[in-house]
Amino acid sequence: SYTLNGCAPEFALWSFTDLGYLSYYVTYLLATDQMQAQEGVQFEAGRMGTYTIEKDPTRDAGLRILMGPFTVYTADNVEAAAQ
Repeated sequence: SYTLNGCAPEFALWSFTDLGYLSYYVTYLLATDQMQAQEGVQFEAGRMGTYTIEKDPTRDAGLRILMGPFTVYTADNVEAAAQ
C-alpha cells in the first residue's frame, strides 16, 4: 500500500528464491571442498551462472559474492509481484 499511495514510490529487493539458491550452491561447494573461499575464485552456480569471490571493501578480511541487480518495484509492478 505504501508504494501504491506514493509514500514509497519505489523499493528494491533481491529475489529471495535466487538468494537461497546461490547460498545453497556456495555452501555445498565449500562444504565438499570443491571451492576455496579466496579472492578471485570463480565458480558456476547452476542456472544462476558464473560468479567470482571478491574482497569485501567494508571488512579487512572479508570476502563477498555479489548476486546481481535488485528487482525494483513501483506502483506499476508491485501488485503483480505480490501474487
